[in-house]
Amino acid sequence: MELGEIVFYICISLIVLYQINKFVFYETDEQKEYNQKLNESLKDEYIYDPETGAKLTLEQGESGHWISHENEFRILSESELKNLPSERIRQAEIALNYLRESREYIKTKLSESQLESLEKTKTLNSYDDWSYSNSFKFDKGIVLSPSVQLNGTINYEESHLMFWVKINNINGHYFFREKSSSEKFLDLLRNDDEIKFSDYECFAFKKSHNIILINNILKNFKNEKKLEIEINNENLFIKTTKLVNLEDIKRVEKIIKNVC
Repeated sequence: MELGEIVFYICISLIVLYQINKFVFYETDEQKEYNQKLNESLKDEYIYDPETGAKLTLEQGESGHWISHENEFRILSESELKNLPSERIRQAEIALNYLRESREYIKTKLSESQLESLEKTKTLNSYDDWSYSNSFKFDKGIVLSPSVQLNGTINYEESHLMFWVKINNINGHYFFREKSSSEKFLDLLRNDDEIKFSDYECFAFKKSHNIILINNILKNFKNEKKLEIEINNENLFIKTTKLVNLEDIKRVEKIIKNVC
C-alpha cells in the first residue's frame, strides 16, 4: 500500500472516530442545564438536587432526616381534601392546612444546630429511624412533623407532631412516656420513679435540683394522654403519638400557652 493510500485511510478513520465521539458524548440542552446546576451547587454550602430543585445542607443530606416534598406548605383545597384516599389522611391534611394558613406559624427549614439538637433527643432516639417535614416557627418555638419508624415483627411508620419550646433552665434531663400495663402493675409494688407523674413513666438522664419547676411544668399535662414529653435543660419537647390531627395541635397549643 502506497503512502498516499495510508494517509487517506488514516484521515477517514479520524473523521469516523470524531463523529462517533460527537454522537456518544453529545449533551442535550437538558443535560447541559443539569450539569450547570450541579456545578453551581458545588460552589456553595448546599447540596442541590437537580430533579426536585431541593437545596439541602451537607449535614441534612448526610443525616437522612430530611424529607423534601414538593409543595408541602401549599394549602389543599376542599376538592383535594375530598379526593384523598382515607379519612385519616384527610384529617391529617386538615391539620397541616391549619398550620399552613395560620399567620402565627411561618414555614421554615431547620438549621444545622436545630437538627443536631433533635438528633440528640431521647424522644426521637427511642425509634429505629425518623425523618421530618412540614416545619414551622412561631413565637414560642418550632413545630414539625416527624415521621417515626419502628422495625420489628410488624413495621410501623407514622407522621406525628412535635413542638419544641424554650423554658426556664431546669439543669437536668428527663423523658416521660405513657406507662405500659406491666409498668402500672409493677408500680403498685414499687414505684421508684424520681418524679411521680400520673400515668407516665419517668426516665432521669441527668437529675435536677429544681424539682419544683419541673412539677410546675408537668401539672399542665394533667389528664393528657398519648404524648411523649422531654425536658432537657431549657428545652421542652412535646411529641404526639398518633397520626397528625387538628385536635392534637389545639391541645398542645393550650399546654404551651400555660407553660410559657
